[in-house]
Amino acid sequence: MVMSNPVMIEVTRGPLVESFHTGALAVVTPDGVPVATMGDVSRPVFPRSAIKAMQCLPLIESGAADHYGYDVAEIALACASHTGTPRHAELAAKMLGEAGLEEAALGCGAHMPLGSSAQKALIRSGREPTQLHNNCSGKHAGMLATARHLGEPIEGYWKPDHPVQRRVHATLSELTGLALNRDVMGFDGCSLPNWAMSLSATARLFARFVTKKGMGPDRRRAVDRILQAC
Repeated sequence: MVMSNPVMIEVTRGPLVESFHTGALAVVTPDGVPVATMGDVSRPVFPRSAIKAMQCLPLIESGAADHYGYDVAEIALACASHTGTPRHAELAAKMLGEAGLEEAALGCGAHMPLGSSAQKALIRSGREPTQLHNNCSGKHAGMLATARHLGEPIEGYWKPDHPVQRRVHATLSELTGLALNRDVMGFDGCSLPNWAMSLSATARLFARFVTKKGMGPDRRRAVDRILQAC
């Protein structure tokens, strides 16, 4: 039986409710104990870009970030859904350059900048968008840098069986305590694998991430760097 989610938002215009929106909410402790829940918090959903900070952990834990001299700006971009400004695109290119790579190595695909100002500026310039303008280019640049640092193939780094993605999968499994098998795997808009989990499990993931409960010293330091950068 599918649980119906309650109305959580009402949009009014004048004296009338013009539209309403249902949703679910989960607040849990790092141990997974519910604090507050509303709606269906057990149905698997794809966290997608919400977990970029967790996908960034291997970049730091592998030593790649230090090897290539990545500072807070690079780490923040690796965790970001950026708006494709010149600053963002240039920083993503710099991340690749430090690892001896160019834009062609990216597998995220090109799209117009998400930011309206950056989009209009690019149109006025007469230039076409590149993969550097993709809002996920920082995350992909970080994954490529990790592969290059560890001597792994650059080609196909976005595929589920590549060591880069197996490492991300292992990290997410450790943090959630879930198996995250292929039966809950889909693909994000930037071509990377993404694993569905319940809203309660996602809430626990964030609770563990910000409190660092149960983490070893190396992971705690990596999480601190990400939180400070973001």
